[in-house]
Parts: sequence; C-alpha cells; structure tokens
Amino acid sequence: MTILLVRHAQSAGNAAGVLSGAVDLPLTDLGRAQAAALGERLRSLSIAAVYASPLTRARDTARATAGPLGLPVTIVDGLREASLGAAEGLSWREIRERWTLGSGVEWADTIPGAEPGLAVRTRVSSVIDELLARHADEVVLCVSHAGTITHALQHVLGTPPDIGLRFT
Repeated sequence: MTILLVRHAQSAGNAAGVLSGAVDLPLTDLGRAQAAALGERLRSLSIAAVYASPLTRARDTARATAGPLGLPVTIVDGLREASLGAAEGLSWREIRERWTLGSGVEWADTIPGAEPGLAVRTRVSSVIDELLARHADEVVLCVSHAGTITHALQHVLGTPPDIGLRFT
C-alpha cells in the first residue's frame, strides 16, 4: 500500500503565523489555489480513495484535490489535528515563552486543555492501521495536518512515542 500524506493547503491560521490545532479555520485564497494545483498534479496517479480530517482546511483541500480525480472524500475523525488547548491561536514563540515543552508525544502535555500526546498518537495510529488493512495493494490520499502526519510517520517508522521527531 502507498499512503500519500498531504498537509492541508494554507489556512487563515497559517497566514497569521499561529497554531490552529482543533480550531476550524478556512483556507485562504492562496490555499484554495494550492489545493486545486495539487489535484491537477495528482491526476495521473491511480488513487483508490481520498480521506480527510473533518476540519474545514483539510476537508476543503481534499475536496479540491479529489475533484480532478473523480473521487469522493471520506471524512475520518481520527485524522483531525490535536487540540492544543490554551496554545491555539498563539505563535510558536508565544508558546515557548509560556510553557516548557516536553519531547515526543509529551510536548503538549504541559499546555492546559491540550489533547494528551499519547492519545493523539493512538488515534492516528489506529486510522493508519485500518487504512493499511483496507487498501493493501492500492494508493490512497490522506489530507490532514502537520501534527497528524508526524504521528502517522512515527507510527509506520516504529519510532517510540517518547522520541521527539519533527517532520516538516
């Protein structure tokens, strides 16, 4: 199986330089153009299915990408970005000024109201395992978020949860 992990196109939060987490923000005009361009770029691939996070920025990226492929988008709650609690709407600089962040899945555990890192890892790993079983010999597209993709990659690479890898 091949899973194409795609981060959503530019959102209003990205344009403002803040972390959105579970806040449901739309794509910018640039983001909509990026999503359309991705759909054209992937048109020649034999993609069997398109999955997306329920958050608007990922869902709209997936729909714009799936359109040229002639595929529907299946929304999967497990692909949503982690809730970042009190850190949502802040820049990385502001977050680091307020909290000492841990490593691995524990980095967000000191932020009030944030979804525990191990819970995110478990949720994302479950989705990836299900897709691997369902699409053994196919190519699928999953549109989600940077944090979700990091957890997915760590899971398939077998990286222990306490090791803080960051994929960008």
